Amino acid sequence: VIFHVDLMLGNGGDMLVKRSQSMVLSRMYLMVDFFFILSGFIMFYVYGKMFASNVNKTSFKKFTVARFARVYPLHFFTLCYCIVLFFISEKFGIPKNPVLQIENSSFSIFTNTLLLHSMNFHNWFSWNHASWSISVEWWAYMLFPFLVAPISNMHSSKKAIIAMLCFIGYLAITFLIIPIVTVPKEIPFVKVDPSQLSINVAYQYGYIRCLCGFILGMMVYQAYSAKWLLQFFANGYILIGLTLVSFISMHFNLPDFITIIPFPFILLCGAYGSVGIDNFFANKFLQKLGDWSFSIYLVHQPLLFTIGNIVSYLNPIDLTKPLTGPPPKLEMLTGWLICIAFLIITLIISFITYHYIEVPARNKLNKKPLTS
Repeated sequence: VIFHVDLMLGNGGDMLVKRSQSMVLSRMYLMVDFFFILSGFIMFYVYGKMFASNVNKTSFKKFTVARFARVYPLHFFTLCYCIVLFFISEKFGIPKNPVLQIENSSFSIFTNTLLLHSMNFHNWFSWNHASWSISVEWWAYMLFPFLVAPISNMHSSKKAIIAMLCFIGYLAITFLIIPIVTVPKEIPFVKVDPSQLSINVAYQYGYIRCLCGFILGMMVYQAYSAKWLLQFFANGYILIGLTLVSFISMHFNLPDFITIIPFPFILLCGAYGSVGIDNFFANKFLQKLGDWSFSIYLVHQPLLFTIGNIVSYLNPIDLTKPLTGPPPKLEMLTGWLICIAFLIITLIISFITYHYIEVPARNKLNKKPLTS
């Protein structure tokens, strides 16, 4: 969320934390990759036994309905909200922001509705930009049941090879995929720079990035279930140390494929737990944030778009005058005050969407009988 606030307020970032001082904030998109790894782990933890021997029609349908009920209602709600928001904005004469709206079209409504918008149908993000990861995550879910039995029956050495192949996948993204990612000609100031050694693909080839993390998370579960290095990783100090290594790597702008190496081991530490780790994650506020996390993720960008459009309406740009460059950036302190206020608003809105949209819709869909 803070990463996207920085992008919006800083006209591309470099405001809340100066890149010349630290690249930590600019690399926070890697938290999505941690989420993919976590998701693969959780899917195996929750549904592994369901598909341990085979995939049948009943189990696949039950799994699909459960995952659909979990992710789709809020995705669809935020998609509809963005469509209505930008329609109203156009009626009020608010100029279109090409970075936000260049791919918004009838076709992208179609692809967003079917969760296909990160499957190489577009040259840029569309509508609720953050939902790109929900798109690729959904198709990882659809693949998951068919991977469970083969992975479960593998020898441990083959599982280690699969984990290594996931990291090789990150290398492939860095050196082979990033150079061929395209951006619309309408936003020539946005550059894809292969020299950054990034894995930050999303609207194109995001599914490769997701699968690398998701399958890696499934391998982490295999290590967890085998109690691999339990005594070493069930240690709060190891967890803190690995987390610091990742943040130091981001701070010094090391390649993403290096920064991401500690992620599966951080997850393994958290899964094993310890007295300190368990007490930390037992904090009620952190548990609430965990409950609201999906709402926070999907709601924050539509909220940013709303605030941005209100500001644009109240401070219209004189289109008869030539543009001399992007608007001036705010002072860092002002930016952080706005960011903190935005975080509070986001938490309030997320509380509402969680309790009145996300949970009721999930419960209703899960209660529907499964017809054969």
